[in-house]
Amino acid sequence: MLSPFVYVGPDVEIGPGSVVESNVTIKGSTTIGARVHVGPGTVIGCTGFGYERRDGRYQPLEHGGRVIIGDDVDIGANCTIARAKTGRETRIGRGTKIDCLVHIGHNVVIGCDCILAGQVGIAGSAMIGDRVVLAGQVGVSDHVTIGDDAVIYAKSAVFRSVPAGARYSGIPARPHTEMKRLWASLWRRFGRNA
Repeated sequence: MLSPFVYVGPDVEIGPGSVVESNVTIKGSTTIGARVHVGPGTVIGCTGFGYERRDGRYQPLEHGGRVIIGDDVDIGANCTIARAKTGRETRIGRGTKIDCLVHIGHNVVIGCDCILAGQVGIAGSAMIGDRVVLAGQVGVSDHVTIGDDAVIYAKSAVFRSVPAGARYSGIPARPHTEMKRLWASLWRRFGRNA
C-alpha cells in the first residue's frame, strides 16, 4: 500500500503486503521485499556521500548502484538509506528493524534480524552481521565490520571492527567490561561528574 505523496522512481520493485507511508521518496533501482513497513518522510536510494579531490576541489563520485531491502523489514520515520556506488548494493537483511532518524550510508550491508535504534549513523561500506543491536546514537565508521550477535551500547563510536558476540561501548568503542572498569576508575578519582 502506498500512502499519499509517495514518490516511486524508475526500476523500483515493492513486494506484496508492504506499506509505504506518506512523503516517502524511493529513488530508482531499489528493491523492497514483502511485508516491509516504511515510515513517513524516509528517503531510500538517495545519492551517497562520496567525493574525491580533483583539481583542488571535491567532485562527487558516481552512485548508480542499487538498494536491496529484504522481507519483513521495518524502517522508521525520516530515515535515509543511500544507494551504493555503481555496480554495488546497499543491502538490508530480512527481519531487520530500524528506528526513526537513522542514516545508512552507501554500500552498507546489514544482516538479518538486526535492531538499529534512533539516530544511529552507519558510514559507507560498513558491514553489519546478523542479529546485531546498535543502540541509540551509535556511530559506525566506514569500512568497519561488526560481527554476528554483537551489541553496541548507546552513544558509542565504532572506529574498528567488532568481533561476533561482543558487547562494546564508549568513544572509541571497546569491550563493555573494560569500559565499565574505566568509568568506575574515573568515578573513584573524580566523582560521579567525571
